[in-house]
Amino acid sequence: MTSCSETSHCILSSIGCFIYDFQTLLTGIVAIGVAVIAGIPVWRQLKDSNLQTRISHRETLATLLRDALRRYDRVEKSIRDPLSFASRATSDPMGEPLELGTEDAHHLQGAMNGVLDWYLVILKDTEHADIESRKSELKSALARLVETAGDAHWADINDQHDEDNNFSDEEWAAIEARCAAAKVEATKCVSDVEKAYRKLREAQQQWVQSLRTQIARLDLQIAAPR
Repeated sequence: MTSCSETSHCILSSIGCFIYDFQTLLTGIVAIGVAVIAGIPVWRQLKDSNLQTRISHRETLATLLRDALRRYDRVEKSIRDPLSFASRATSDPMGEPLELGTEDAHHLQGAMNGVLDWYLVILKDTEHADIESRKSELKSALARLVETAGDAHWADINDQHDEDNNFSDEEWAAIEARCAAAKVEATKCVSDVEKAYRKLREAQQQWVQSLRTQIARLDLQIAAPR
């Protein structure tokens, strides 16, 4: 009886000593457990918040994509016919240069003058830097083409001496020489506009692809199991 009592006493004493010796550790473990349990709602809330942030970001990107596609489609429709006419007026079907005629020069000047001002001027500095750089190049190329087309027909539709003009023979000879040169230069000006527009289209397409890639990545994150 005494032996059993002593044994029980030793066991209880050992448990007490263990609890006493490791009470700090046990307290810490309990505290961690409580913190984990308490943190579960916060963790869920953070996950929900991150999900909503991704959804909101996706909606923003989708809006940017829709706006960009509409804008680029309008640019294409605005310049397609004038540029096609310019190409026909300055190159034959085989792509060989043609001298720009007087009537074509007058029509080309009117068709290209301000054709993309709504995009190149009014919407300047509203897009990606690479697109803006290409827009600037196209704007300059269009300005040179309009000026050259104007020079190409000016001497043909104006007189050396009239109510508005009174040029000396030397001045008029220089104007006629410029008119003749402009009719030849127009082919290169049209080519420069075409090149500048192709570069702009490439930059626009890269931006569209970038938006689509970002949207696809967010779609995967949003759809991932939680």
